[in-house]
Amino acid sequence: MVIAIIAVLAALLLPVLSKAKARAQVTNCMSHLKQFQLGWHLYADENRDFIAGNDWQSEAGVNGATRGNLNWVTGWLDPRQANNTDNTNTALLLDSQWAQLGPYSKSADLYHCTASRVMAKEGGADYPVARTVSMSGWMGCNTTLWNPGYEVFRKTTDIIGISPSDALVFIDERDDSIDDGYFAVDMLVDQIVDIPAGYHAGAGAVTFADGHAEIHRWRSAEVLERQQFGVETKKHEYVRVSPDNQDLVWLRAHATAVK
Repeated sequence: MVIAIIAVLAALLLPVLSKAKARAQVTNCMSHLKQFQLGWHLYADENRDFIAGNDWQSEAGVNGATRGNLNWVTGWLDPRQANNTDNTNTALLLDSQWAQLGPYSKSADLYHCTASRVMAKEGGADYPVARTVSMSGWMGCNTTLWNPGYEVFRKTTDIIGISPSDALVFIDERDDSIDDGYFAVDMLVDQIVDIPAGYHAGAGAVTFADGHAEIHRWRSAEVLERQQFGVETKKHEYVRVSPDNQDLVWLRAHATAVK
């Protein structure tokens, strides 16, 4: 009888404890992103209001683009690729020759969500991916225009048509979606290009240009697809959704504005 009672209590308590752990993890992620946001502001203050770079091609080193001190981070993550050192190389996040915001963050732990479960294989061993944070592709002094007809914010003073308190900057991205440091939000095609992390009991951390951070709850099945553990077998990106998908609507409302 005692054992049966203990089993019932455990069954009741485990979901509660799991949710509490998820809340603690997302609060931790929010704290990390707030530190990025502070560094983002300090960088702009010291560079004539220009926002740290966010050109995905030079982050990845593709299409003839040269890597270097051009963007807030450097690297192209793909845990499906064994021995892709970008998956684990924290110098691409912290060293000033590769990362403009590295001197402001100074800790590799800030870039990795503790709820991430995808592993990258390198040298016969498995390691966590180094980064699970991205910056809005509509932000950055050299950012690549995703859709014509919309504002690109190259300087903090360019943030018009949308309130700085609504303008998305950093976002916790799924570890099986992330690649470059550029979080794409498509304003024309009904798709979620890069997928936010919703494995904190359905929520993830985000920051905004006025400096504040939030825990945002995602709603759609496309975003809340089951988390992968260990080896990544599928990359989540370019997911077609309905025009009224709640998460697409939210992302668009916080990404940019019509020129």
